[in-house]
Amino acid sequence: MCRQSGGVPSFRCWLRLFFLTCSIFLLSGCMTVLQTSQMPPVERPSVLPRPTSPTVTIAIDPTSPGSLAPDPATAVPPPEASAVLDPTFTPLPSLDPPHAPEILPTLAVPPPPQLTYEERWRLQQLDRQVFAAPLAFTTTGSELWWYDPVQQQSVILGRINGPFVGQARFILRGQGVEALEVPYQVNVSYGLTALSPALLERIRVAGFSDWIETYVFVGSNITPL
Repeated sequence: MCRQSGGVPSFRCWLRLFFLTCSIFLLSGCMTVLQTSQMPPVERPSVLPRPTSPTVTIAIDPTSPGSLAPDPATAVPPPEASAVLDPTFTPLPSLDPPHAPEILPTLAVPPPPQLTYEERWRLQQLDRQVFAAPLAFTTTGSELWWYDPVQQQSVILGRINGPFVGQARFILRGQGVEALEVPYQVNVSYGLTALSPALLERIRVAGFSDWIETYVFVGSNITPL
């Protein structure tokens, strides 16, 4: 089409090709400018994240040879941090009511039974054997005793000689000695007629005024009649 006879292109064909080439270059430049102005700016990351490597935990036996862990026998424990209180700190008062101390019940110990004066006297007479009837005895010299149930002690009234009457036989508690129970009329029997005022007062306080039960210890100086 743009060739002349002989196969040589004409001047017009070259001119057309020149203008076409220039138009193509201009169009390509405009397209580049349009694409650059329409694309939004892309922010570049300031710092690229570093690749993290997996953490490997190695259990070290402190007793194995060549271990880097300190020996438990020679390791020195770190000093404990002492608690330092802030001087400006004021503890808030507790809203809970204070606990009342537990009060244990008082054990009531029952008082010992109250014994009569006669019962106290009978407690001193072990294995008491009452005679069927009063028996007569004689002594060459024996001490006549009386048990004071108020003071709970034995006191001597005096010394008797000759015949006397026994109404029971027993073992005196605490001494283990055999004795005869002897009825005695105060300040009348067996020649004992002048008891001291102190003895008479003790007999009166014990509740007696006329007859009391006394005793003498059994020995070779006493024989039955």
